[in-house]
Amino acid sequence: MAQSTWLQLVSGEEIQELRADPRRINRLDKPDWYSTRFGAALNYFLTGDPWPGPDDHELWPVLGGTETIACPTLENNAFMVVASDVAAQLAARLATVDLASVEAAVGQADFDELVDEQELYELELITPEEAPEIIVSEITRLTAFYAKARASQLGVVMYTS
Repeated sequence: MAQSTWLQLVSGEEIQELRADPRRINRLDKPDWYSTRFGAALNYFLTGDPWPGPDDHELWPVLGGTETIACPTLENNAFMVVASDVAAQLAARLATVDLASVEAAVGQADFDELVDEQELYELELITPEEAPEIIVSEITRLTAFYAKARASQLGVVMYTS
């Protein structure tokens, strides 16, 4: 079963409140959100790594955040945040992603190898034929989400379960 990654737009004040009381994440229900079952695959096709870090690519924090906050009430024991200024930078970077190149890369990918070697188990949920359209659609939605963060001058909180 694939995990889901949930992102919500939050203010700087809300990020501070979450730092002070991480359990607040369980009650957070913002109207502007994005979720995906293809987090590791999106990372892979955007950055070349399913779980990128600061040394891997400029888009590394899009689905993994820049700060991790421990939270024992969540399945993965933590959530991540991206401050509004970083979210704005990520929005600008996502807007420059060449979707045609991503679509071609997904279409040429060896799914068996990606599942075995990169542990992209979510690719087992879709066929290689439908994958290019699905992955590009997910990136398009993610880009729109970060564009809204930029326009609203909001940050992002996210977790995977």
